[in-house]
Amino acid sequence: MGNMSLHSRSSSISKCSNTENDDNKEEKDHPNKKSDKKNHNFLEEYFIAYTNNSNLHGLKYIGENERAYIERIFWLFAFICGCVLCAGLIVKTYNKWSTSPVIVTFAEKTTPTWQIPYPAITICLESKSRATVFNFTENYNRYNDSVDRHNMRIEELNMTEDLTLVCDDKLASLTGREYSDGGQTVDNLLSVTTNATSTFFMCKFKDRSTPECGSLNARVVTDEGICFTFNSLRPDDMFKTENLHTDYSYIDHNNKSYWTLEDGYSPDAPLDTYPYRGAGSTAKAGVAFLMQTNATDLDYLCKESMQGFKILVHNPAEMPRLNDIYFRVSLNQELVIAVTPKMITTAEGLREYDSERRRCYFSDERYLHYFKVYTQTNCELECLTNYTYSRCGCVHFGMPHNSSMRVCNTAKVACMKQARAEFSVVELKKGFEKNVLEENISEAVRSAASCSCLPGCSTLSYEAETSQADYDFKQLCRAYNVTLADDVNENWLMTRLSVFFKAPQFIQYQRSELYSLTDFLANCGGLLGLFMGFSFLSLAEIVYFISLRLCCVVYQQNRINNNAETDASPTRKIQDTVASKNN
Repeated sequence: MGNMSLHSRSSSISKCSNTENDDNKEEKDHPNKKSDKKNHNFLEEYFIAYTNNSNLHGLKYIGENERAYIERIFWLFAFICGCVLCAGLIVKTYNKWSTSPVIVTFAEKTTPTWQIPYPAITICLESKSRATVFNFTENYNRYNDSVDRHNMRIEELNMTEDLTLVCDDKLASLTGREYSDGGQTVDNLLSVTTNATSTFFMCKFKDRSTPECGSLNARVVTDEGICFTFNSLRPDDMFKTENLHTDYSYIDHNNKSYWTLEDGYSPDAPLDTYPYRGAGSTAKAGVAFLMQTNATDLDYLCKESMQGFKILVHNPAEMPRLNDIYFRVSLNQELVIAVTPKMITTAEGLREYDSERRRCYFSDERYLHYFKVYTQTNCELECLTNYTYSRCGCVHFGMPHNSSMRVCNTAKVACMKQARAEFSVVELKKGFEKNVLEENISEAVRSAASCSCLPGCSTLSYEAETSQADYDFKQLCRAYNVTLADDVNENWLMTRLSVFFKAPQFIQYQRSELYSLTDFLANCGGLLGLFMGFSFLSLAEIVYFISLRLCCVVYQQNRINNNAETDASPTRKIQDTVASKNN
């Protein structure tokens, strides 16, 4: 009986041992299969644990075992739709923040006009040469009478060709000089045009008459020739004079400036300073010029019989360009200009953004070779100069240039005109550059395309409203019982110009951030919370489950497995001993 019992127990142990050996044999034969099954079960249970504990909407229904498959599929579909919609809206918000981070708004308070300078006013006479000094019409006809111009002295020949630079383009001769000395050209034009004393009969500023108008109006060299400017910065404050030629000065005055475009007037600047401060909003608080023209000095060929003056109201820090934009006032007319300042400032917070994103340059960001003050107008003028030089091998004498650049003359006027037309559509030409056959044009287009003359982050311009009426100076003198000399009564033509501020205060504009980083994160957080119930702690929860908790669970599981193997080792030894005896 005892033997049977012992035999039965031995058989049982042997059977258990054989079963275990079979399992061990199967594990040895297919180790990856059992390992994959364990890993699959572990990942499934870990995912269910995450969904049951996650704060994200809908995830707990996906992981619950008691949920039907149709319910899980519904919540999975809803969760995916929420993620897709949320991601799409976040991408749109990011694109708006990335491409248009700037918004221009009105300032909270108005700005008085005395905090900004009075506008610069540049005046150019349409007749470029006094007929009593040098008759351009007569000399131009002699110029075209013969091919070799043997009937003209060299001085007359050069003077005629120099005047074609500031007259109509069609008067320029292709057989004339290509280049000339810029200083000599300016001297020639100065010798035949009027000066400030003979041009201005009377000047009045802030209702105070100025006996000597030359103290208010400085000579300036422009693309229209010799003109006069009021309230412009001196050359040392506008130009980098070390990079300019020394043949002539563009602006002929030396009034020190106490104003900068970005910082305004310096704290120690007096009330009566330069550039002159704006004051009041009436015509009497503005500036008025009475300009005189002798009818015997008029020339009707240079500007297609148009007589009078070109007027430009501009920023004191900008070089005037009267070929591009101007007002015209005829002789025996009065032009009244009421100006409204338009000032745009930029918040310092936008300095962190790239200039292409904010669409403007701070003064210390964009380098200009010839100008100290960055404005869009100055940048475009410098780029036009470089483009013209690349295209024609020379520049107009009214353009800022260095001593190594040659000055164009009459034979190059057509090239300069073409360069100006090309420069105005340079972006279009850049797209079709591969179709341009001439190598020098292609190189010039590449040079101009790299300019990227964005507006300045601090800008000041003046919007103008004009009105015009007849002005009969002779009848006014008769009304005052003033007797005029015979030559004045017969030949002198008067033109009156008045410029003043339309209002004593104005509202300036300010560039600021449309979306700061905080606003962007707040918008994204709102979308994530609306569609998914996502928060910062949800992100911390995801990081926790894929890092810290995962490591801890794996570590604890390994410890349990190691302890189980340790506890099972005596039984395994007994089984191995019995199995060996039976064998």
